[in-house]
Amino acid sequence: MGKIRQLDETLSNMIAAGEVVENMASVVKELLENAIDADAKSVEVHLRDAGFKEIAVIDDGEGMDKDDLRMAFKRHATSKIKTHHDLHHIGSLGFRGEALPSIASVAKVEVDASLDNRAGARIVVHNGGIVSEEQGDARKGVKIRIKDLFYNTPARLKHLKSEQRELAFVVDYVNKIALAHPHIRFTLTNNGKTLLKTQGDGDVLKVLHQIYPLDVIKNMLPFENKNQYFTIKGYMSKPSHTRSSRQHMTLITNRRIIRNNKLLNAALAAYRTYLPVHKYPILYLEIEVDPLLIDVNIHPQKLSVKFTEEASLRKLIETTLASRLQEEDLIPKVKRTEEKPSEQSGFDFTDANEPSKHASTLEEEPSRPQQELLQQEPQKETSASKPKPKPKQRLPYLSYIGQCFGTYLLFQGEDSLYIMDQHAAAERIRYEHYLSSMSRSKPSIRNLLTPFTLSLSNREILAHDSIVPTLQSFGLQTEIKDETTLSILAHPDWFKEGEEEEYAERMIRLLMSEEEVSVAKMIDKVAADLACKHSVRANKYLNKHEIDRLVKDLRQCDNPFTCPHGRPTILSFSTRELETMFQRIQS
Repeated sequence: MGKIRQLDETLSNMIAAGEVVENMASVVKELLENAIDADAKSVEVHLRDAGFKEIAVIDDGEGMDKDDLRMAFKRHATSKIKTHHDLHHIGSLGFRGEALPSIASVAKVEVDASLDNRAGARIVVHNGGIVSEEQGDARKGVKIRIKDLFYNTPARLKHLKSEQRELAFVVDYVNKIALAHPHIRFTLTNNGKTLLKTQGDGDVLKVLHQIYPLDVIKNMLPFENKNQYFTIKGYMSKPSHTRSSRQHMTLITNRRIIRNNKLLNAALAAYRTYLPVHKYPILYLEIEVDPLLIDVNIHPQKLSVKFTEEASLRKLIETTLASRLQEEDLIPKVKRTEEKPSEQSGFDFTDANEPSKHASTLEEEPSRPQQELLQQEPQKETSASKPKPKPKQRLPYLSYIGQCFGTYLLFQGEDSLYIMDQHAAAERIRYEHYLSSMSRSKPSIRNLLTPFTLSLSNREILAHDSIVPTLQSFGLQTEIKDETTLSILAHPDWFKEGEEEEYAERMIRLLMSEEEVSVAKMIDKVAADLACKHSVRANKYLNKHEIDRLVKDLRQCDNPFTCPHGRPTILSFSTRELETMFQRIQS
């Protein structure tokens, strides 16, 4: 008898469940996708103990009759595709036909379904097999209960996270699916407590307001743009409102939630030097594209997709978001917050390492009342529209008052007190100077009559040849003298006089420390590093002439609001805030 035999259907489904069903959130995902594909207008998700005991999903979609309900638990049974042609024109969220049989193989499942107002059908499935069928309620739609997930696979149950962590995964997914489908009413509860409830009126900003506090919503910037292949739109937070992970960056393609680190990196590139290290913006990015230009069939959970012309999409995202930031006044307003209940409804997504809401916080001062903001429409920035002119002056009028602690410069504006970090401001100025100098297609070079040398390790000397083209693109000409010595024959003319050796060594060591990095990224890193090392330091007294020059140079910067590492260069206290703190007026 041969060694190879075909697995039975129950065992096959349990193996498939390992790819499709990871935890409670993946079960909720599959069931919600089915409800959305059934044209539901309202979907409810009710959890008991974060889904460990029960997950119930109720929708008012088109429903199923008894025959379809029985067929839905057959592997690879689906109504979404029929031919190979359909596979290239997928408009639905679920189409593999693996979800229900996979879930039923590792849980106890009860389903009630009906078409219109006709008598419904009820089916109970345990361990992948139907144990009972009977007549159900005549309610249009589907109600499905998943009980005791992984009851027959204890190893998987053991490796689930804590109840709170698993609940957070579910909430995160339902938040994102609600953003992707704002025209559907979503309700999420756990043990009877409502965690999310959307109106289903199609307004994405209102859904965002169900997820984030009002001060975050007031500091979201709408954007919209398109090119030959893609249309993008959404909302992005100002740099003053960040989170400590990428979890709050949501990508939607043709109403499908996706994961794509290259697209996220394109968005982050737009925020380059606006954000501190390990801080990320809140982003809702919706991408519309012809289904022929994407492949959604490369991942069992349908989370990853492949884009044709992806480079074009990355460029569109980066330029659109960067342009939007260029239009805004991004000086953080220092605002004293009073102790009060959180304005955020539902689940608390505040990062554990973020500052307390009851301490003084940095946030952008709201510029519009809530109602006006929630009713606003995204500003269109299509390629056919006329681009907005870049503001000549992005900093307000500043009248110098004095210096504090040898580090902070105080200025008075028309209606605010401004505090400038002299080192951060100088860093930004030098960074943009270096960036401009190093980005020249033909850098100005200073040839040396007497070359100077750098002492390196033998390993660094061996790595030298690999970085020669990049060094030359910067205008740095080198020659190996011996096993541990490198001669510098010429250098860019922007090297600071008297510090040429230090500049050259820092550039060379940075280049050797990076692998497979683009020239543009390396230029940015070198510029930021040199700016930090060669800018005016804290605890250094500046005279009036130096301060005037610092402010003048900062005004000429493309981004005068942050240093290259994302720290603010300048903060402001409004007159009203000062008067409130001194109790001259009531807040």
